[in-house]
Amino acid sequence: MDNFGKNEDKLNRIIMKQLLLLSLIFLAAVAANAQTGELVLEKGVSAHKEIDAIYKSFSEAYRTLDVEKVANLYTENAAYLPPDNDILQGREAIRPTFKSFFDWIKKEGLTMTISFQILQRKADTNLAFDVGIYTIRQFKDGKPIGTEGKGKFVVVAVREKDGKWRFQVDGYSNLKPSKQ
Repeated sequence: MDNFGKNEDKLNRIIMKQLLLLSLIFLAAVAANAQTGELVLEKGVSAHKEIDAIYKSFSEAYRTLDVEKVANLYTENAAYLPPDNDILQGREAIRPTFKSFFDWIKKEGLTMTISFQILQRKADTNLAFDVGIYTIRQFKDGKPIGTEGKGKFVVVAVREKDGKWRFQVDGYSNLKPSKQ
């Protein structure tokens, strides 16, 4: 084989390696976009761009302790069903719950994250529901503290007149800690 043939083989191998690498990067990006640590859709649960965005915004609001961001994920007349408490009706009634919780986290010098695992979803044009598990983790100076809090939830989301999806109903309760 002459030098031209050897160089052509080398070039082809380099091109094939680069194409393989680009393909792997592309597949990893697609997978990361579909399943983030903040939101996991179990087998059989279809992605819904707008509803999934609510969870991502919810997670961001927890990370940044942004009361307004989380409150605005609810409709004006949403029903919030916290455990061992009355039903809170309306965004204005829901907001103080998050404010007092986020204020306590700030006062303690903590940060936190929340992630969601969707087990069931049914979505139509203007109405949807999800059933899932949430996980809250708290941190002090960037290090995890205590045990993670887990709970179950059901939410009903609606597409409002402006086309934006928000939570209309949010009910949750704690899961028993797993035995380790």
